Amino acid sequence: MTDFESQSLAEALDPCRQGSNLLAEGMDAPKFGEPWHAQVFGLAFALSKAGHFTRDTWVDTFSKEIKANPQRPDETSEDAYYRQWATALFELLESLDMMNDAEMAEAVEAWRRSFLHTEHGKPIVFRRDLPKPDYDHVHHHHHHAPAEPPKPVAVSEAI
Repeated sequence: MTDFESQSLAEALDPCRQGSNLLAEGMDAPKFGEPWHAQVFGLAFALSKAGHFTRDTWVDTFSKEIKANPQRPDETSEDAYYRQWATALFELLESLDMMNDAEMAEAVEAWRRSFLHTEHGKPIVFRRDLPKPDYDHVHHHHHHAPAEPPKPVAVSEAI
């Protein structure tokens, strides 16, 4: 029995479960670099398998996204690929009236709050019920833009 036959799709695609990365081990495909890469891939796969859209529709939507928004200079090819994958999936879900901008904004805000309420170094657990964080007490050690732009340094000519 293969890994795929003994596990559910969600279990097989879960990058957090040791020894269960079906796509990496069972199909000689590369491992996912980030848990969200596996999650967005698995979501698209599951929705297609459930009949919400065809493979051809997916390929067409994803191809258009790749052409419209190619890899940026500041990202790796893997980051670009999954950014494009996630964007294409959202556009497809929106075109099928399965999700709209307001629902996406709500999900993004829930992810942001989940991130801000997670202790530094711990895995983020997605929750929709978290209050707006008290920014005076959130310490993730992220670099934010200063409140005021820095003042220019005075330079005098060399003597």
